[in-house]
Amino acid sequence: MKILGLVGSYRRNGNSEILAKEALMGAEEAGAEVELLSLTDYRIEACQGFGLCLFRKEGCHIEDDVKLVWSKIDEADGILLSVPCYFLESTAVLKQLIDRAWVLAHRGTFRGKYASVMVPYATRGWIPYVMLQPNIFFGILGLRVIHRAAFNVQGLGEAVHDEEAIEKAHRIGKELACAVLDQDSTYRSEPGLCPICQDWTIRILKDRKAVECPTCGIRGELKVKDGTIEVVFDERAMAEYRFHPEVGYNHFTYHIKPSRDYFLRTKEERKAKRKRYKDYLREEG
Repeated sequence: MKILGLVGSYRRNGNSEILAKEALMGAEEAGAEVELLSLTDYRIEACQGFGLCLFRKEGCHIEDDVKLVWSKIDEADGILLSVPCYFLESTAVLKQLIDRAWVLAHRGTFRGKYASVMVPYATRGWIPYVMLQPNIFFGILGLRVIHRAAFNVQGLGEAVHDEEAIEKAHRIGKELACAVLDQDSTYRSEPGLCPICQDWTIRILKDRKAVECPTCGIRGELKVKDGTIEVVFDERAMAEYRFHPEVGYNHFTYHIKPSRDYFLRTKEERKAKRKRYKDYLREEG
């Protein structure tokens, strides 16, 4: 059994790395082989929106270090993500990786692996989207999430002063390893509003009657009972959330795949029409 730690911070031996290493110590205590990968040590280029990578066996054409990251995830049984919240959400390196994961979404390459996420942050009230990118990342890869936790650690490396945070990180790593060993995907963190991604963010739809989890795409009805806001999600909708394998298959088969024929059929016409924009406002140099 192997647990891979992914750190999404440029800060060496900062809070993200400290919490990740403590969690990996917990995983190691439970009998896991562990490895740490700092994503910022590798070249992760932006997705170019090529699209045809979805249909090619070799996948993405960009020559950088992303394939190495995927290979490390492939070798692992559990993924421990530790990424800081800078300004309301996770750091940019994770979004870069999410965009590049698009090619893996319909293939189910890592589906069923276990994962947990830890997010250190500085200021309370400034983390509304703190789990947005981790949830999308885990959803695209089809991972089973065991823990989602945010840690209020203000200063650089301040996590070492917070015994409660250190103990919690250790437990998260240990429980991730135990979940892999027992093949028990029970969610162990505090539940959120959405029963799928456990987040608290909801989107009010234009009819102002229904709401949805913007990450999972499941809809529900907003209710206020005894002054408490509740969302009742449709059970059928919960079985058809955005990252469900069947939904992913249908999206690729009936939406994306047919677009390839149109793309190829209209290639020359599109090329001619794009000439109008090619050199407009382009600086000579």
